[in-house]
Amino acid sequence: MGPVQFNINNETKYDLRIQASNGAQAGAVSGASTNLSFTPDDTNITCAMRWYQDGICILQGSVAWSAGGSGADDGWSTSNLICMNGQANGVGFSGCNEGWVELQPYNLMANGGEVSVTYTNA
Repeated sequence: MGPVQFNINNETKYDLRIQASNGAQAGAVSGASTNLSFTPDDTNITCAMRWYQDGICILQGSVAWSAGGSGADDGWSTSNLICMNGQANGVGFSGCNEGWVELQPYNLMANGGEVSVTYTNA
């Protein structure tokens, strides 16, 4: 798998912390952006996206990719808090309390590339 650039825009009223399955971490307070870079050795990445209010985790979603599948989850809660809109190598995705959104084709990220996502308040 090739390298991946992951760009995150947090336009919610909550602070966001990102924890990748390879140990990489990032954060974006309300209104901020951040990014993570992954090498070709990072072949199966899941990024836990956790939103915090007053230091308490109120919602968790994820963004994940590998050579054999990619997708995103804006998180689910009884009161819809977060919506997402993004793209992986030019293939768009979005969700508002949707749960997991599977991206096609299945090998979309096989050669690496770019994933970008913007989170907004619902």
